[in-house]
Amino acid sequence: MSSSPNSPGFDPARRPEWARFLGEDEWREFVLALTAELARRHVAYRVDEGVLWARWGSDEDEALGLTNLAQLCRAAGIESFPLVISSHFDALVAGRGDRELAGQLGANIVAARPHLKLRLYARDTFTGGTDQFVLHDVADDLTAVLCYDLPSNVVTVAADSLGKWGVSRDELYYQALANQRRTERGPIEDIDVGGAVVKAMTGESFFIASNLLLLSDFVPPEAPFGALAAVPNRHTLIWHVITDPSALRAIDAMVVMASNLCAEGPGSISPNLFWWREGAIRTLPTRETEEHYEFVPPDDFVNEVLEALAERAEMN
Repeated sequence: MSSSPNSPGFDPARRPEWARFLGEDEWREFVLALTAELARRHVAYRVDEGVLWARWGSDEDEALGLTNLAQLCRAAGIESFPLVISSHFDALVAGRGDRELAGQLGANIVAARPHLKLRLYARDTFTGGTDQFVLHDVADDLTAVLCYDLPSNVVTVAADSLGKWGVSRDELYYQALANQRRTERGPIEDIDVGGAVVKAMTGESFFIASNLLLLSDFVPPEAPFGALAAVPNRHTLIWHVITDPSALRAIDAMVVMASNLCAEGPGSISPNLFWWREGAIRTLPTRETEEHYEFVPPDDFVNEVLEALAERAEMN
């Protein structure tokens, strides 16, 4: 099953679209370091559209998204690529015990409850096999996946566990949110973006972005327009409560921040902004052009927020 470094999608001389954030030299060194580590470990593998399939001490192939690994390498610098890759693989092997524990939790809801959390993903991450997971729709391009937060790894909950547990999806959803509220908060920074203040929560946890689902904890009840939010990667939540025309400056800044942080990763989620209001979340799409980022909000956001803010600006 092993692939050659020169196989389609894994050629040191041909950087694929999914790795466009890497320079040509970075891509070449990434492929060389990755194939060298796989050879050192005698791991049989195949590569398919940015996904590495291999067996990490189990009897079945497991998928490793190469985008996250490449983002981690880029952040560390070319000289650290071999160490980053080796450490990442060590964590995969160490996580075998967590995967076995997940199988045990899937038969015991009492033991499972303290470990349940929700991790945000781009919806197109799950284009096939969605019946294997416990998913909760968040927005047009965003979904939350029920997971176990275990000592070495985050492991998705198998959908067939629901029948064994005998509890509703809603109950599990609120249990996961309760767990996150207790343990998954990071420091909050105020960022002045030139006439507006944007708040950013960051941290090492894979569930920082999932605080989007708990944004009511951070938005005052007297916010009729709601809030702008971004979840560019798993470690970042950005938001701005919409109260006056300064929100227009916040939009300009957040569009760039979300797009850049999503490209950098690791754990990229979405380059878009989101409109949060009374718990409902709508996607506010951004398109990248050759010259700039283009903000393309839906009609109701234009009518109910942007036009109202423009009227306030004229009155002042």
